[in-house]
Amino acid sequence: MPLIPWSDKMSVGNTTIDHDHQNLIHRLNMLHEILRGVRPRGETGVLLRDLITYTEYHFTTEEQIMRLARYPAADAHAQLHESLKQRLGEFYAQYDQNPEDFDLLGLFDFVSEWLMRHILREDKKLGSFLASQKRPYAPQEWRGRGEVRLPSLPDFLPQ
Repeated sequence: MPLIPWSDKMSVGNTTIDHDHQNLIHRLNMLHEILRGVRPRGETGVLLRDLITYTEYHFTTEEQIMRLARYPAADAHAQLHESLKQRLGEFYAQYDQNPEDFDLLGLFDFVSEWLMRHILREDKKLGSFLASQKRPYAPQEWRGRGEVRLPSLPDFLPQ
């Protein structure tokens, strides 16, 4: 049973964003499985890199939705994303320098708190704004529109 189960309270009402959030929460739960010993600690580096990659993908997607919708708080919201990406980079550098002593609990606590707070505060505001626009802002709307390019996860994978 996952430590952090998805619930409707976390939904922002946009299927694309909600799907990404579910995937991020799944990755957090996988980190928790390493902490509990259900998964081997040796998976930490791969999972941390995957969490960073998926976070970057999600933020790019969410920021494109904000631009498409002309969300007034888009710049401030993107700054919050930038701060998490920077912090995740710091965690990865710490892991890379000394994997045996890496503070996996610290990573888990930080990311789970940040993500839940961000979803329930900032992303809920975005969801309310999107709902007020009465348009789904789903990926199928983006195709063929010059101002927004639908990202794909492989774009974020290391070459």
